[in-house]
Amino acid sequence: MTVYEDLVVRNSEDVSDFSRGRIKESEVRQTTVHFKVDTGAHRNVITRDVFERLGLRKKGEQTFKLAGGQPARMDVSGQMEIIWRDRRIELDAAIAPPGANNLLSITAMELLDIMPDPSKGCLVGIHGEEYLNELE
Repeated sequence: MTVYEDLVVRNSEDVSDFSRGRIKESEVRQTTVHFKVDTGAHRNVITRDVFERLGLRKKGEQTFKLAGGQPARMDVSGQMEIIWRDRRIELDAAIAPPGANNLLSITAMELLDIMPDPSKGCLVGIHGEEYLNELE
């Protein structure tokens, strides 16, 4: 069963500006993103419309190997904050064309200490409600 999850994503530069008192909290650009949970992806993927809604900067481009094995050159976004419950991380993302899926990577899940539960059709904490990041 494929797992999807709606997560709040925020522009990390805006979050930083808010914490420094440069902008109001209401000015932090954020949106709820419908992610396909992809344990085979090592990089998050967001569509160009999500990238533009968040006002992220393009930080470059890279060649990625797609699920079918073919290479694709894609833009890479600046940092975005991904929130699951009370857990937050900052990562960049490959920017896919409209119509593609937003993908939540295994890297993001490991950092958030979460995993897909196909029987429930959602993400769950690996260590239950406790947020545990391993440093080994």
